[in-house]
Amino acid sequence: MSIATMLPLGELTNPGQMRLALVQVVNWGTFHGAHTMHVDRNGTLLTGNSGVGKSTLFDAMLRVFDARPRSNEAAAQRAGGAVEDKRTTFTYMRGKVGDKAVGEGSASAFQRPGATWSAVALTFDNAAGTRVTISALFDLPKNGTESSVGRYYLIDNKPLDLAAVEGIAEKRFTKSALDAIFPDAQVFDVHKAFAERFRRLLGINSDQALPLLRVIQAGKGLGGSVNTFFRDQVLDAPATLAAADDVVEEFSNLMSIRQRLEDVRQQRDQLAPVPGLNKEYAQSLLDANRLRDLAGEEFEAYKQRLAVTVHEKTLERFKALAQAKAKELGAERGVRDSLAKELRQLEADYNNQGGNAISAIEQSLDNARVGLKLRQQVEESARKALTDAGLELEWTAAGWEQAHEHAAARSAELKDDSEALKELRFEAFDGHATRKRELAAAQQELVSLKTRKSLLPPSSIENRSAIAAATGVPEEQMPFGGELIDLAEGQDQWRPAAERALRSLATTLLVPGEHFAAVTRYLNDHPVRGALRAVDVSKPLAGGALAVEDAADGDLLTKLDILTAGPAAEAGEWIRERIALDFAYPCVEDPDELARLDKGLSLGGVVKRNRHTVEKDDRFTSRQDYVLGFDNAAKLELVAAQVEDLQQELAKAAELAQSREESHQGMTRQLEALRRVAEDHRPWEQVSAAVAADELARIEQRLKDALAAQADLEPLRANIEAARHKHQSSTEAAAVLQSEYKALDSQLTTADSLLDAARTRLEQAPPSEATAVALEPYFADFGEVLEMHELDNLANQVRTRLLAELHTAESRGQATSERLTRIFEGFVREWGTAISADHGTSIGAAGEFEARYHAIVSDGLPAQEAEFRQFFNQRTHESFSTLLHLLDEERRSITSRILPLNGILSEVNFHEGSFLELDIKQTLPATAKQFKDAIQNALKVRHTRPGKAAASSSGTGAEQDDDAELTNRYKSLETLVKRLGSQTPEDRRWRAEVLDVRGHLFIQCKEHREVQAPASKAAKRGGKRTEVFMHADTGSMSGGERQRFTAFIMAAALSYQLGIAEQGFTTYGTVMMDEAFVLASEEFAGAGIKALHEFGFQLLLAAPENVIDLSRHLGSVTEILRDKRTNRSGVLTAPVIAPGAGSGGSWRSEANPVDIVLR
Repeated sequence: MSIATMLPLGELTNPGQMRLALVQVVNWGTFHGAHTMHVDRNGTLLTGNSGVGKSTLFDAMLRVFDARPRSNEAAAQRAGGAVEDKRTTFTYMRGKVGDKAVGEGSASAFQRPGATWSAVALTFDNAAGTRVTISALFDLPKNGTESSVGRYYLIDNKPLDLAAVEGIAEKRFTKSALDAIFPDAQVFDVHKAFAERFRRLLGINSDQALPLLRVIQAGKGLGGSVNTFFRDQVLDAPATLAAADDVVEEFSNLMSIRQRLEDVRQQRDQLAPVPGLNKEYAQSLLDANRLRDLAGEEFEAYKQRLAVTVHEKTLERFKALAQAKAKELGAERGVRDSLAKELRQLEADYNNQGGNAISAIEQSLDNARVGLKLRQQVEESARKALTDAGLELEWTAAGWEQAHEHAAARSAELKDDSEALKELRFEAFDGHATRKRELAAAQQELVSLKTRKSLLPPSSIENRSAIAAATGVPEEQMPFGGELIDLAEGQDQWRPAAERALRSLATTLLVPGEHFAAVTRYLNDHPVRGALRAVDVSKPLAGGALAVEDAADGDLLTKLDILTAGPAAEAGEWIRERIALDFAYPCVEDPDELARLDKGLSLGGVVKRNRHTVEKDDRFTSRQDYVLGFDNAAKLELVAAQVEDLQQELAKAAELAQSREESHQGMTRQLEALRRVAEDHRPWEQVSAAVAADELARIEQRLKDALAAQADLEPLRANIEAARHKHQSSTEAAAVLQSEYKALDSQLTTADSLLDAARTRLEQAPPSEATAVALEPYFADFGEVLEMHELDNLANQVRTRLLAELHTAESRGQATSERLTRIFEGFVREWGTAISADHGTSIGAAGEFEARYHAIVSDGLPAQEAEFRQFFNQRTHESFSTLLHLLDEERRSITSRILPLNGILSEVNFHEGSFLELDIKQTLPATAKQFKDAIQNALKVRHTRPGKAAASSSGTGAEQDDDAELTNRYKSLETLVKRLGSQTPEDRRWRAEVLDVRGHLFIQCKEHREVQAPASKAAKRGGKRTEVFMHADTGSMSGGERQRFTAFIMAAALSYQLGIAEQGFTTYGTVMMDEAFVLASEEFAGAGIKALHEFGFQLLLAAPENVIDLSRHLGSVTEILRDKRTNRSGVLTAPVIAPGAGSGGSWRSEANPVDIVLR
């Protein structure tokens, strides 16, 4: 059933549907001035020769519907898109007619080169009293460009008043000016707002409708298959895409809640060790305090109690020992007295019998023996003195006398030798010191050479370093002359001569001109080591370059290698020119040749500066003094060898000095010995041991004679000696016992005093019973203590053990404190300073952090878990359920909106006896099914397990998920949401694949054809049967078939977009087609136009007049003419009903050329 029959309101076609009635164009391309074209409600054919302006008129109308449309798109489509159309709003306003040759180039030629304005107005009428005019106005200043085009848009209920616009066209259009002349109209300066408004007025509700109208106008065709056309051009973006965005946004709230839950759990986990550690820390403090008290004053008090016990035991022991010792002493004294009495009796008997004389002789013998020992020591000392003095004399009385004389004489002889040895000693030590200084200087120079490459003396290097540090000039930019000069290869025999000749130039500091003033200021303000000369190398040397060119073979310059590269390039050139000017010495090996020269240099280093002057400088002749060379490798080797030689010489000098010192000391000792011998005036009898030996022998003989005379007293003498020995032994034993007794008595007294003092101290600070109980086990393991030193050792061991335990307790507490502090700091660092702001993160805040932990476990965590569970089970479940519902609903919606189109398609013949039908099949991708299954699995409500029924009733609730399962469900949805929100190309493709239900449907076209049935079945079925042909694309169709098929599909697609499925008709009905049916036959074109009419569309077709006649299918024909001379176009109508007999024909349309002036 067609739209015309569905809306039988009056005689006009489709009353209530907005159709184009009037087109107004001003100054657009070849349409110069104002032009008005009426459009018939039954359609109009716009025709004319190629190039007269049909597409230009369509482009003008497109400027109303689209802000930036592509111009002449139908022609570009025919050319396969290979030709780029350069028509723009700017060129249409100017009326470009081509490019004129200007000299060797070209310039655009315009009909309207000055300030101009253009307008396009489209008036729509619904044949029920409603008219809507939508207009686009453009203005352009005189010298304006594309960017200068002004754009304004109007919506009114009457055609555009061109005269009113012309009245304000002298100036640029403004919104306020347009509002003033069109008070009843809506004026816009933004096309988007304009389009949204006119779409509602015209009944174009779909976003895809206008783009689809442009596709139909341009004749682009399906652009592929029927399915891709519907998917890309027809079907609106499904609500699932927006719903997925809502799911992502909604899930972000759940993720925030989940993150807060995870944060609280992490806080709980971080603080979980705190209660146990806090308890452990408190116990460590208690243990440490207890051990500290036990090891302090309490320990001393308990030790004092033990000391009293030890002193009591010691006092008892000393009492027992003293009593026993007193008994022993009394007995020994009795024995001693008895032996003394016996000895006195024996001595009396011995004396009465003549023993006194023998006793006197024995006493003399003892004295003689002592005298002999002393005399032997004197003799040994005297003989040593003679040996030290170097006197080899016989040890006799005469020799002793001669020794005095020889000593005096020898002393006089050696006095002069001693002075000579002293001088030699001083010389040796001075030579050693000199070698030592030379070695130190050489070693210092070696170290300096290793740290630099220059051969210049250290003083020069230090001067340059100081200048560089003070002025900021790099040292490499201030070379010394010698650093840029070396002997050329094969000319090293001339090095000594070159060193003498160029010494002054080699030690000159070469300074760039821009730094010379700074260097001069430094030299003025600071002292330098030695002498320093600086030269500005930026000052040109007059005749320098010429002198370099004139240098002859054999001159000093030719024997040198000058460094002219790198940072010192300028200085190197200056050096070369300076040598060429001031040191242009011919070099001769024979000094006699100097006589024939005005100036020159000999191999021996003699410099002849002029005819009357020669000189030689030998102050720096050693190789270590050389200053010419790019580096110091040779000098470094030389100084290293010199250091080795000086080390050997220093060793020899040290050995010589030691030898001279020993000789001098030996001479001094000998002189001292000679002096002692010369001054020793003792007689021979006082120094000779032989005299004392003779005296001892004489007394021994006297005793022997006396004993022989009184042989009968020998037994008595033996008895006396035995008694004396016994008495002596007893006396000694008694003395020992007496001493021991006194010692015991003293110890007893001391022990008694110590015991009293210990008791006094114990009474002053007695230990507590608790302390005694605590310390007793420590001392009990060591057994009985009898001595104070044992008690001290034991006390030290116990104290050490207590201190070790105290250290362990303190270390344990400190470790616990540090661990707690690290936990607190980590907690504050990660979760903020809510607690630390008031209590800090030290161990003192442990109570607050423990309270925070208990608050999290008891309140915070359950609340977060409940919030997460509630949000997940309600809002998240709802949003994902909505998405699942939309995935199915959107597919059903597309099907329900497309299938009604088949009712219209079935009424229109595609071929004779055939019609088309849109066929829809679901082709759900595997990824989409997986996506749906994943959501459904995550949203399933787990039933409470029987084993947990009791637990559920006790507080958790039967509807709550197990936390692990809930987490898994959340993670599953989180994975999906992250992919939905990802912007990576892969995830964006996946998102479109699972959410865009347009890809879940496959749309193709069925053609139902009636064909003659076979003879056997013809009788049964009336001779006809229906065959179905599938058309998925137009690839196998001819050009005409393709245009006809496209017209059917486009008509159905546009009806779909304009809401035919919802309201049964389309509120908007105008379709424009450029280059319409140019490839189709009249039959195919008629079928296509009929299909568009059946779907209720008004057609504005543009086609050349030399193709098939489309006018009999439409209500009017408008021809566009163009004056080739002026290149201006206009419109003209023609009748479409041929004249009959007696009739001049009639007009089917009122589309007359109004307000068109052809010039």
